Parts: sequence; C-alpha cells; structure tokens
Amino acid sequence: MKRSFQYFLFAVLAVLTAIPSVYASEAGQPEDKLVKIVVLSRHGVRSPTQNRTTLDQWSNKTWPRWPVRYGYLTERGHELVTAQWKAIRPVLTEQGLLPENACPASASYTLIADRDQRTRETAIAIFDGLAPGCGVRPQWGEQYDSLFHPSRNDLAALNTEKVLSVLKGRIEKLNDDPDAIAALNRIQDITDCCGPALCARTAHENSCALTELPNRTSLDQRKNKPEIGGKWAIASSIAEIMLLEYGQWPGKNAGWGQVDESVLRQIVPLHDKVFDAVNRTPALAKAGGRELLKTIESTLLSDTSAQLNFLVGHDTNIANIGGLLNIDWNIPEQGKNPTPPGGFLTFELWQKADGTREVRVNYSAPTFASLHAQPAPVARPVQVPVDQGIFTPDAFSLKVRQLVQP
Repeated sequence: MKRSFQYFLFAVLAVLTAIPSVYASEAGQPEDKLVKIVVLSRHGVRSPTQNRTTLDQWSNKTWPRWPVRYGYLTERGHELVTAQWKAIRPVLTEQGLLPENACPASASYTLIADRDQRTRETAIAIFDGLAPGCGVRPQWGEQYDSLFHPSRNDLAALNTEKVLSVLKGRIEKLNDDPDAIAALNRIQDITDCCGPALCARTAHENSCALTELPNRTSLDQRKNKPEIGGKWAIASSIAEIMLLEYGQWPGKNAGWGQVDESVLRQIVPLHDKVFDAVNRTPALAKAGGRELLKTIESTLLSDTSAQLNFLVGHDTNIANIGGLLNIDWNIPEQGKNPTPPGGFLTFELWQKADGTREVRVNYSAPTFASLHAQPAPVARPVQVPVDQGIFTPDAFSLKVRQLVQP
C-alpha cells in the first residue's frame, strides 16, 4: 500500500510514549510524497471563558478555581499540545518537512495565530514539540483578524431574519433527538442547575431546571451576529467545560467527581451538535470561513509558499470551514465532528508515484484518555479522513473559488 498521510497520525494508545514507525512494512515500495501541508488547529486546554457570575447561575455547586484568567491556555494545556506534536515530529522529518537535527529555516514554515493568549501560546506549544529549543514564535495581530473572525462587512451582508429562522429550526431539531435529550438530563443531574437569577430572567420562576429553560435565538446588535441562548446553549457550554476540566486535572474526574470518560462520551456529542447547528449554518459558515478558506487554498497550491504552514485559531474556525466545504468527520468514541482542544484539520498536497498531485483533507483529535493522562503523553492523535476529502488541485481550487464568492 502506498504511504499516505492518512497514516501520518495513525491512532495509537494515548498512554504510549514510544513512537513506532507506521511505515516499516512499506519499505522499498512506491510511495507518495507529501509536498506541502496547511494545518488549521484549535488551541489547547483553556479555562472557561464564562465569568464566575455566569457559572454560578449554571450550577448550585461550587465551581473549581482555574490557575489562569478566563479563556487562557493553561500550563497543562501547553504540555498536552507540545507532547502531541513531539510525537508527530518524526513523521514530518521523514517526509522532509522538518530538518532532523537542526532548527527549521524561517522560509520553510509559517505560523500564524489569532491574537488571543490561548491561540498564541498554543502556536508556541506546537513548535516546542516540533522544534524544541528553537524559539519559534507566531505571527499575530490585526492584519490576521479576518482569518479568524468574520468581518463587519460579511456580517452586515447577512440576511439576519433568514439566518435567525434557519438557526432556530436547526436548534429545535434537538428537541426530537433522544441522545441529545438524554445528555441534557445527564448535565442537569451533574450540575443541579439552575441559579435563581437565571430562572427569573429566562423561565419566569425563582427556581427551575436546565431542561425547563426556553430556547432563544437573537441578534447581537453590537456585532450584528445571530446567537442562541436557553437550555441547549447552556448545556453545550457546560459539556465543553467538563471536557476542559477533564484535560486540566488528570488526577480526578471532572464535574464534581461525576464526569469520567464514559460520561464525556454521552455529553460532549451534545456540545458538538449544538456547535454544528450554529457554526455550520451556511450563511454563518461562509461569513466566518471565507477569508480563512481562501488563505488555506492559496497557501496550499502556491508554488512559492512554505512547505509547513500553521493557522492556530478556534473550534469555530474549524466548524466554519467544515460547514463551508460540507465535510464531516467521525472520531471513534467521540462521534461526529468533534473539535476537542488541540484538534486540527490538515490540508495536504501530495505528489503521487505517477507524478500527479492530489489534495487530501483529514482531521485529527486527541483521545479523551490522552487528554486525561499524566504526564502529558507523547502520542499521536487519532486521525481520520473527512467525507469527500480528496481533490485534484484544480478541483479544490475551483470549489474554493465558488464557495467564497460574495
């Protein structure tokens, strides 16, 4: 079998620290050559972005104290990302995208991050794994904002009434999803939601349960961006926080000791469904992803760009690109379209043995077990091809041009 980047991140047990070659059995056979890669990565484990007042309305229990400010990458998050990319380094070296015993030349790579601390520090952590001791730092700043956030013009062009209607319909489908309902009930049991202020504001009662909160779709007037609220939005955020806690504190279960890996397998897919309903809504995916997708395509197919390229952003960016390209992925034990901390999309340009070139799109994600392991495991994440993720370069370029048209 020809060597494929599909095996570049072949799933291994998260607790392994040795990195056996996945190509040993293919020695001497014709092989494809990885010419160039663009990685779109989510940041690593961070603290919740919600403040204490908000969290206290979501549970009558005392939330754990995080060692960093709201939304910041933690030291543990840095360690997990670095260990993951340390495991990946030998494959990139074998493919000729990294030098074996030296720091990479500045012209051989690009590293661009969104301006948030969690994305900048994740970018540093990636190269701490790929090129330890080389002091590689990301480019970031206002000039890159349009890659990671929809522009005012793109948001202003939205037919907000239509978008809100579509968004409402996508969210309401969860009311008929038995798995989503079961996850919602499980989150209610874990949190003992809700606080009096939240109930009074949303359910017109002094006491209520998460399951009783009405759904809400509205327009953020400041950003001219549709948003959701209510039971599904809150449950989605709580499920995400449980996963972040699980990654941050390997010595114990998340969610006041109630959330282990089996519980995460039930509640995190709810987060993914809500997240998809919002961020893969076609108009929102286009507004949020068009500039990013243009950059991915131009970087991948340019004759003058670097071989190794990183864009470090957020789960919203990955979901926007997934929605815009209409691609899905399934990760074992995590489900459809998960975007866990440290997960990433890869856009790869390959030269095949017959001389033709091919674009391949894959998604990689750390396992729940690897996020929870101590010390941070030097192990490759699970990697899977996305649906309909193989193109000729011309077909990929044409598809992108059609998708990003105003």
